[in-house]
Amino acid sequence: MKTAILIGLLALAVAVRAADAPRPNIVIILADDHGRQAVGCYGSPFLKTPHIDRLAREGVRFTQAMACNSICSPSRATLITGKYNHLCGVQKLDGHFDGAQQTFPKLLQQAGYQTAIVGKWHLFTEPTGFDFYSVLPGHGRYVDSPLKETGHPWGDNGNQGGMVHPGYLTDVITDVSLDWLKRRAPGKPFCLMIHHKAPHSPHVPAPRHKDLFKDVVFPSPSNLLDDYKGRAPSLVSDQLIWSRLFQQCEPQYQPIKQQFIGDRAHDTRLMYQEYVRNYLRLVVALDENVGRVLDYLDQSRLTANTVVIYTSDNGYFLGEHGFYNKMWMYEESLHLPLLIRVPPGWGGVKAGSVNHELVAMIDMAPTVLDLAGVNVPPDIQGQSLVPLLAGKTEGWRQAFYYHYYGIMGPPRDDNWIAFHEIFGVRTKTSKLVCYPTWKGGPFWEFFDLAKDPREMKNLHADPSQQSSVTEMKQRLRALAKQYQDTEAAAILDDIGRNKR
Repeated sequence: MKTAILIGLLALAVAVRAADAPRPNIVIILADDHGRQAVGCYGSPFLKTPHIDRLAREGVRFTQAMACNSICSPSRATLITGKYNHLCGVQKLDGHFDGAQQTFPKLLQQAGYQTAIVGKWHLFTEPTGFDFYSVLPGHGRYVDSPLKETGHPWGDNGNQGGMVHPGYLTDVITDVSLDWLKRRAPGKPFCLMIHHKAPHSPHVPAPRHKDLFKDVVFPSPSNLLDDYKGRAPSLVSDQLIWSRLFQQCEPQYQPIKQQFIGDRAHDTRLMYQEYVRNYLRLVVALDENVGRVLDYLDQSRLTANTVVIYTSDNGYFLGEHGFYNKMWMYEESLHLPLLIRVPPGWGGVKAGSVNHELVAMIDMAPTVLDLAGVNVPPDIQGQSLVPLLAGKTEGWRQAFYYHYYGIMGPPRDDNWIAFHEIFGVRTKTSKLVCYPTWKGGPFWEFFDLAKDPREMKNLHADPSQQSSVTEMKQRLRALAKQYQDTEAAAILDDIGRNKR
């Protein structure tokens, strides 16, 4: 009896201390196109990222974090709303965000938080829910980029205007972020979103890194020369203009094309080395600036009450399947780096722990709200990651839903699949991908990820896999309906009725 009373009193004391504890500050660092292959703590074969890796050592590393729509603007809209793109209204790159809708920065403001965003916004309309913003018009540029700031006219076009900030953009974004931290009201909790352009193309390095890696020959992925034989329609390999390395369209890569000899293997290998060197130079500057932020938090004695989250808007291909770019539901494009460091001793979180549950970009908004002690509205579709931080996995999702809507504008021809929608479902061991509008389609891919992590063998037509394929198709339709993606659900129902 005495033991039970003692335990009860101890629990009450812990609860009181938790209630009296100051609300944590929150810093969210969002990279652009940062694939996990270029993050040291994810086993990068290319480089070390000591400052980003510090977050993994001192926090939690998620191994199965995924983008709901692996492309820039839609992913950013999902981040701040916690909703899939059919509900938050930004489905493609040209989608204009409705700033009147509910976002987690607005909810934090209402709860007494100071909120700020610095860097890449790329949602066209003026940011709302922020006490301070300093954001790029469009993608901005790496050298002497303008920034559009609070208090100045936004204008009619989010891609234009702003005041030039001299210097290298990754450094400038950090400078402006740290300046805001120094100027903020010290008595209120804050949420600062630091949105980098890096390592998005064009790959313009900081002057200090212009010759970095120039003599390095990087290892190539085993499927660099993937020819899709037996896995996809024969037209795919010739039509993926936006995704094949040897078809790189950025102007900075045109000189290397002068060395092409018309042999696809040779040309792909040549472009791969040049591309990875340039990409990684941007990652090094990004990592340095993550270090600057962490050092400031330490020096300002903010670390003890500040959550730091590091992630990217989507994953990225670095030669896998012969690709650069994103969008596709293959693993490298789908997966995000996600690291969350909470204040030391907070909530029973063990530093250096690793979580393998299926988490997604829609989970970011409810996680931030939960960390801040703000009620999560029921219309948010994601789940808070706070229980996972403490190792509590009971009741977590067993399947993840993906919906990519295609690129803005008309396709160049009916077969260019990069412009077509992609639906998909992924579990911990399997993946089903549907290309519903492929000419002559739909076209399906089914992968056994446990046996085929590189996704080289499409098992959709394999007789021995038909029960698994049927189950995954049922899951895909059920998830489309669960997330209120009515148009996708109708298409999938029609495909099912016609047994395609």
